[in-house]
Amino acid sequence: MEVLNQFGINPILLAAQVVNFLILLWLLNKFLYKPIIRVLEERKQKVAEANKNAEEIEKKLLQITALKEEEILKAVKEGEKIIKEASDEALQIIENGRRQYEEIIKNARKDAKELLQVEKANLDREIRENLGEMIALALQKVTGKVLSKKDQQNILEKEIRNLS
Repeated sequence: MEVLNQFGINPILLAAQVVNFLILLWLLNKFLYKPIIRVLEERKQKVAEANKNAEEIEKKLLQITALKEEEILKAVKEGEKIIKEASDEALQIIENGRRQYEEIIKNARKDAKELLQVEKANLDREIRENLGEMIALALQKVTGKVLSKKDQQNILEKEIRNLS
C-alpha cells in the first residue's frame, strides 16, 4: 500500500472508483449497450429482409423483362406473318387482275373479229347488191335494152364467180 501512497493513490478512493466504474459499466450494459445491440440487430434483420426483397424484385423484374421480350418477339413474328399473308394476298389479287385483264382483252379481240366479220359480210352483201344494179344499168346503157330480174341475177352470179 505504501507504493500506492508514494504515487498519490488512495486505495479506498481507488476501490470506490472501481466499484463506481463497475456499477456504471453494468448500468450502461443494461440500459444502453443491450438496447443499442437490439436496435442494431433489428436494423440488420431489416437490411437482410430488404436485400432479400430486392433480390426477389430483381428476379421478378428479370422474369417480366423476359416475358416482355417473348411477347415482343411473338408480336414481331405475328406481324411478319400478317405482312407475308397480306403480301401473298396482294400478289394473288394482282395475278387475278392480270388474268381478268387478259380475259377482257381476249374477249374484246374476239368480239372485234366477230364484228369485223359481220361488217365484212354486210359490206359484201351491199357490194353484190349494188354491183348487180350497176351491171344492169351499164348493160342497159350499152345495149339500150332493159334486162329482167332473172337476167340480172344470172349476170350477177356469173360476175361474182369471176371476181372470186
